[in-house]
Amino acid sequence: MITKVMRIATSVAIAVAVLSSCSSGNDLGMASEEAVAKVKELVKTHVPADAKVYRVEMNEDRGDRKLENVLSQVIVFYVTPDNRDYVLTINKDGGDFKADEPSESKRQTYAYEPTAALDLNAIDAAKLQKWGEEGNNLLQAEEEGDQYELKSVENYTFYTLPVGLNDVERWNRDESYKADSQKQYAYFSLNYTKKGEKTEMNGRLLTTNYYTVPFRVNEAGQVEFE
Repeated sequence: MITKVMRIATSVAIAVAVLSSCSSGNDLGMASEEAVAKVKELVKTHVPADAKVYRVEMNEDRGDRKLENVLSQVIVFYVTPDNRDYVLTINKDGGDFKADEPSESKRQTYAYEPTAALDLNAIDAAKLQKWGEEGNNLLQAEEEGDQYELKSVENYTFYTLPVGLNDVERWNRDESYKADSQKQYAYFSLNYTKKGEKTEMNGRLLTTNYYTVPFRVNEAGQVEFE
């Protein structure tokens, strides 16, 4: 089981936190209704209306608020009608989210017409909370799983499989490939601390070890270890 857990050491002051569906003040809980609504709002605001979004990532803070379960970054991948591919990064800056300039791929990679747009309406907070519970239950059921305490969501990723410009002919003739390209996929990771492990003082910083466990959601909507 331990091979499914990736150990990460972080040299920041870590506050005690729990996985919650709640938001507080300007902070949006990773699995909260407010966070999901904010992601949809940001995509609508910053992505061209005629573009097709094929991937969205929601990330927890990676700095001194690690393990506080706060949505701090949204990354959006999209393709425009002229087959140009972009990545848009939106970071929380103080009390609001600010978008960087979209970064364009140096070469045209994906075909706009056959690529399926991500259905953001299929993403809801109740589903995210359910996934987190199921993932945590999986870990707790493993040998030594009860030694780990859930702290936060590391990330959620939702995507469709964009169709490459070189794969359009295959997409037109291969029904199985076409069907796979129209499915919506998801995976996520949860962060844990290990019971009994103590924080250590390194200079002026507290070092706390945390462990990130990746999961995927299968076609039946069930959570599995990735």
